[in-house]
Amino acid sequence: MTCNACHTTIPELTAFGRQFKMGGYTEKVDGAPKFPLAMWMMGGFSHARKPLSTPPLANSNKTNNITSLDQISIFLAGKLFDNVGAFIQLTYDPNAHAWGWDNTDIRYTRTGTLFGKSATYGLSLNNNPTVQDPWATLPAWGYPAFDSAVMPEYGLPGTLLQGTLAQQVLGLTGHVSFDNGLYAEFGGYSGLSQGTLKSLGAAGAGFGVGGLAPYLRIAKSQDVGGGTLMVGGIAMMANLEPNYTGALGKDRYIDLGLDSQFDYQGSNYGLTFKARDIMEWQHLTATHALGNSTNVKNRLNTLDLSLTYYKPKWAVIGAYSNVTGTSDAALYGPNSVANSPNGSSVSIEANYSPWMGGSPFSYKDTNLKFGVKYTHFLKLYGGTSNFDGKGHNAAGNDYVFLYTLFAF
Repeated sequence: MTCNACHTTIPELTAFGRQFKMGGYTEKVDGAPKFPLAMWMMGGFSHARKPLSTPPLANSNKTNNITSLDQISIFLAGKLFDNVGAFIQLTYDPNAHAWGWDNTDIRYTRTGTLFGKSATYGLSLNNNPTVQDPWATLPAWGYPAFDSAVMPEYGLPGTLLQGTLAQQVLGLTGHVSFDNGLYAEFGGYSGLSQGTLKSLGAAGAGFGVGGLAPYLRIAKSQDVGGGTLMVGGIAMMANLEPNYTGALGKDRYIDLGLDSQFDYQGSNYGLTFKARDIMEWQHLTATHALGNSTNVKNRLNTLDLSLTYYKPKWAVIGAYSNVTGTSDAALYGPNSVANSPNGSSVSIEANYSPWMGGSPFSYKDTNLKFGVKYTHFLKLYGGTSNFDGKGHNAAGNDYVFLYTLFAF
């Protein structure tokens, strides 16, 4: 099928794309390949307002105006067997000269009746909490989907759900989607051994995961005002062991999030508004014992908003992010005179995908995506000027990223 059947602007999904995912990637049309392989390559040009302190690439001494090939990915994505489908991504990092497993979601799905209602239900085996979710509000597929691999030098702090456990865990969740728009999912994640992670190209995170990390997701969607509104919630808890040992105890993270998405389809355009707020409570027993946090108990809150206006081949996206949290001298002091994680940014992106309705080649799934994204930092680590005591200003961290994605 052509890209616009499932995507508004890649990788965000249409209603059909969400249903295809919840159905386990198993729907096929006549003529679809028996072995669903795909590939993409992505690279870009990054320019910062102020040069970086050190060169970000091992094979280059450049600290600004950096051109890089950021990733090459191979996908096994689609139906594998009856009721079993998968989205499996293997990625090569040209800068590190290394292959590693990337986003993986293997699903077993059936349709039938549960509690007297028509439903789609099944299991997901995946390696990144939220990668299996059908909406692009949660972190794995949330905005920005594509960003510079070398900038910014100073980023906004993130919560456990915002990629901390990506490719470090393996989880099994059960999910159900009712025909009235209710979606529910529950399961748990377990950490992988260092030997296993090394063989998968994902070693070096600096922590292990102790025990089982539970995961809960609930969402409800319905037609409202000529569009589709989704309101949802998410919860996750995990115990992390710094330096891969629990000798000094464990750090406990509890994340609770609320999210919403509104899709509106006009005659020849669409609007998508997304909102996500994640509240995190940190009990840093091990980190405090190691002297890396002043407080044992901290809080972090992240808010992300975005609005997308899209046409059949191009889109414009505006976004706002804000982070607030507990001051902690040991945790944030190296980057913050105020010992604070507080910060915010705004960004605007325009992208163009010329072959959303089918490429001019015999292989109709081939596509290109060109994009330009500008990010401006309003505040970083509690300040606007000299926030780290080393002369760095928040606005000096601003950057422009021009990128190209080629998929086939």
